[in-house]
Amino acid sequence: MINIYTTLRQFSHLGGSRMKLAAIWLMHVLHRRYLGVFVDPILACNYRCRMCYFSNPDERAKRRGRMTKEQIEHVAQSVFKRSLKLQIGCGAEPSLDMEGSLHLIRLGKQYGVPYIAMTSNAVLLTYNRLYELAKAGLNELTISLHGIHRETYQNLMGTTSDYDAFLEVLQSIRKVKETFPSLDIRVNYTMNKDNVDELVDFDTLFADVPINQLQLRPVRRIGESNYQDFDLSHVSECLDTIVRPLAERCRKKGIMVLFPEQINIERFAGKEGVDFRENLIPLFTYINISPRSYALHDIHFETETYEQYSNRVHIGRRLFRGIFASQQTCAKEEQSVVNSLNYDIR
Repeated sequence: MINIYTTLRQFSHLGGSRMKLAAIWLMHVLHRRYLGVFVDPILACNYRCRMCYFSNPDERAKRRGRMTKEQIEHVAQSVFKRSLKLQIGCGAEPSLDMEGSLHLIRLGKQYGVPYIAMTSNAVLLTYNRLYELAKAGLNELTISLHGIHRETYQNLMGTTSDYDAFLEVLQSIRKVKETFPSLDIRVNYTMNKDNVDELVDFDTLFADVPINQLQLRPVRRIGESNYQDFDLSHVSECLDTIVRPLAERCRKKGIMVLFPEQINIERFAGKEGVDFRENLIPLFTYINISPRSYALHDIHFETETYEQYSNRVHIGRRLFRGIFASQQTCAKEEQSVVNSLNYDIR
């Protein structure tokens, strides 16, 4: 029997991304779980967040549809046995299809997926809905948030946003956590020059809401959105004065805070490059599925397992080749994977 740790030591001389690819290759050949499966059961949103493509009518018109119960079951049968994480809600609002979302969670538990998460703006998640999600086996709820103060919230989260409904949801979360304390609550705050300063009041808004993680992410261009100011200069300036003090206050309360260091913001803004092999990692580990992309995937969800698919397209061989590949070879592989799998990368 192959010892995973002994084998990984054989690759210990490799650096960074090569080592990661070696680990993924080994997990693949040992038939371990390493896939992140990202599913949008419905392509729609009740909000028109200005930093999101749903704020653009033309972009919004392209994103429509709902996965059927049968399609969800085919996906589960095909890839859930190799899934390390199931993420529900990636580029749309999953609470608009509670039936589909609950079905995904229950199937994830049935197939032994270790971690099941949902991302939502949360305003449609009443106490009863939150209770049902937690009872079905949801491990983590991520709340998308773009403003602490009412005016900023309603400005950046669009004309359909409802700050009062959001406040009600926070109290529902507090009550549900009393019954399901293991349900992780993460807040995903997208920072831009217009909302980063008011993070000083984050503690006040969430004073009695038991959250587990706060993720602070720099704004980025997502399709053709209404918001067009992607200058991160002010965000960078606030790292020492606002972000790090907030992180320290959260740490004392037992809240994990994820935020970018200066160098990562510069890289994110395109000022620094990254190892070209890093681009291969999400291509081979993330599978994004939506009503629009379901039929376009090269994986035949209705008729083949992930093992059958990976044998057919030689995933193991291509992963191993990627460990030692040149930049040119990686670029060709990246293009071939994008074309064949229709993965939505970053």
